[in-house]
Amino acid sequence: MRFRLPAALLAFAAAIPMLRAQTVCPPTPRYSPCDIVFDVPGASGDQTLNLQAEFRSPHHDTALVRAVWDGGARWLIRFTPTEAGEYTYRLTSSQTAFSGKEGKFTSLPNEKAGWLRAVNHHHFAWVEGNALTPHLWMGAVVPGFPQMNLTQWKTLIDTRAAQHFNHIGVTLVDGAGLNFKAPEFFRAAEEKLRYANDHGIIVDLAFFGGDSLANRLLPTHADREQWFTYALSRLAAFDITWQGIEAWETDDNARELLKEIAGYLTSLDPYKHPQSTRTNATSAPFADDGWLRYRSYQTSDDQIGSIEQQTYQYPAVNNFGPGARDADDFRHRLWRATANGQYPATTIPNEDAANQMKVWYDFMAGNRHWELEPFFDVENGRGLALDAVEYVVYVEKPGPVTVNVEKQGYDVEWLNPINGERLKVKQKEKGEVVTFTPPDLAHDWVLHISKEGRKASMLKSVKFDSREPPLALQQVEGNPEKVPFEIVEPAGDTLSLGQAAMFGVKLKRQSKALQNMSYEWTGEVTAGERSYRVIGTGASGTFTIPANIAPIYPAALHVKLVGMNGLGKVYILDRNYTLTR
Repeated sequence: MRFRLPAALLAFAAAIPMLRAQTVCPPTPRYSPCDIVFDVPGASGDQTLNLQAEFRSPHHDTALVRAVWDGGARWLIRFTPTEAGEYTYRLTSSQTAFSGKEGKFTSLPNEKAGWLRAVNHHHFAWVEGNALTPHLWMGAVVPGFPQMNLTQWKTLIDTRAAQHFNHIGVTLVDGAGLNFKAPEFFRAAEEKLRYANDHGIIVDLAFFGGDSLANRLLPTHADREQWFTYALSRLAAFDITWQGIEAWETDDNARELLKEIAGYLTSLDPYKHPQSTRTNATSAPFADDGWLRYRSYQTSDDQIGSIEQQTYQYPAVNNFGPGARDADDFRHRLWRATANGQYPATTIPNEDAANQMKVWYDFMAGNRHWELEPFFDVENGRGLALDAVEYVVYVEKPGPVTVNVEKQGYDVEWLNPINGERLKVKQKEKGEVVTFTPPDLAHDWVLHISKEGRKASMLKSVKFDSREPPLALQQVEGNPEKVPFEIVEPAGDTLSLGQAAMFGVKLKRQSKALQNMSYEWTGEVTAGERSYRVIGTGASGTFTIPANIAPIYPAALHVKLVGMNGLGKVYILDRNYTLTR
C-alpha cells in the first residue's frame, strides 16, 4: 500500500542501502505470474517504498509494475510474461539503493492462446497478437470465497474442472469483519486464484459485496485509491476478469464508484482483463460509460436478455440459477439463456445441474458458438444460427418444430439436454421450411441442423468471423408512427414510490410477428446520473421503482419502453413522469 514515509527514515534510506536480498522467480510458463521478492529491512507496510520495475519482453514490449508489501520485511513485484524467452527488467525508485538495478528471468513456452477478450460483438476469444482462439465461457458462481479453506477450494476446482467449467465467480470481500487490507488476506486469496488458473479456470472477481459495502469499508477517495492500488498490484497478474461490485443497484453511488474502479484498472492492470459488474438484473446501463467489456446479468426473465442482445454490443453472461426449483427448472433456464445469446455464469443448485451444464458444454464446444446469434424464424422453439451453416433450436415444450433455413442439405440430430444422448435424423433435409418432431414428448430437446463437412473445412480455411458483411447491431425503430404499440398506463404524469403504479401497453395493429412480443421497461432519473434500472417487463404489470433511483425528490423520471416482436425487430417509446415519495 502507499503510506507516508517519516523524514527520519528517508534520511536513513538515503544513507544506507535498504535492499538486502532479491529472489527472482524460476523459469515461468507464459501467462503465469512471476514473483520477484525483495527482503527490505526497515520498510514495512506502514511506510512507502517507491519501487517499480519496467519489464521488457523478447520482442521489446514493456510494462511497468510496482512493488507491494507482503508482510514483515518482504516486498514483491508480480508480473506475468506473455512471450517465451528471456525477459529483462530494470528497477526505478526514489531510493538510490534500488534505482537502476537490472535483472532477468526466463519465460517458458506453453499452449495457452492469449488473454481473454470480447470479439464479434457478442462472443469471447483468447487473443494473442492477431491470432484469435474461440472461448466458450461456462462459469459457476461460488459464495463464501474468503471463508473457504484451501482444501475445500481445491476440491471444488477439481470437481468443476472435470465438468469443463472454465470460469469461477467469487467475491473477494463479502462482508465486514474481514482483515481485507492485510497481506495474509491476499496471500490466502492468491493461493486459490493460482490453483484455479493452473487447472484452466479463469476467476471472475467482484471486489466487494452489495449494499454499499465498498463505500462503508472504504469511505473516502484516499481509502479506495490506497486499497485498490495495493489489491490490483497483487491480483492483476492472474488470469482473471473483473466484476466490480455485487448488486450494483443496491449502491447509491454505484455508477461513480465503478467509473473510479475502472480508472484504477486502466492504470494498474497492464493485461487489460475484461471488465463488468455484478447485478440484480443487468449491467447494460454502463455499456456507454467506456469501461464495460461484457454484460453481466442475474435474471431468469428472458425478456431482458433477449431484447438487450439485439441492442447492445459486448458478450453477455447470465447468473440465471438463483431460485431454480430443481435441476429441470435450472436446465430450462440454461437453454433459454443460450437461445438469448448469453453464456452461463451461474450459481449451481446441485450436481445434477452441474452435470447438465457439462452436457451443454460438450455440445456447444462442437459448434461454431463464437458466431451463433439469436435466430427467430422458428415455430415452437427458440434458436441460434449462423445462416446456411448451423442452427441450434431449443424446444422447451416438446412437439413439432418448424424451422426456416437456407435451402441446401444438412445433417440433423436431436440432443437430449438431460444426459447428452444424440439421435441422428437419417434423412438429410434440403428444404427451406422443415418440420421435425422430437424423439419423445417426455422432456425438452435441442434440435441441431448443421453442415458438418462445411464446418470442418471452415476451421481450416475461413477466418474467425465468417460473416460477410460482419454482424451489425440493428437500428432500433423509434418513430412513434412506425412503432406498433403504445403506452396506455401509467396514464397520468405523476408516479409515487408510495403507491403501486400499473403499467400497460396496447398493440395498434395485428400480425403474426406481433403475436409474440417481449417488453422491457426501464426508468432513469437523468439528473441523478445513477443510470437506468429495469422497473418492469411484459405487456402489463406493476412498476418496481427503487427508492435510490434519485438523490432527491420530486424527480423527473424518464421511462423507456423497448419492445421486440417475434422476428427480433426492436422498437422504442419513452415517457416522462414526475416521481415523488
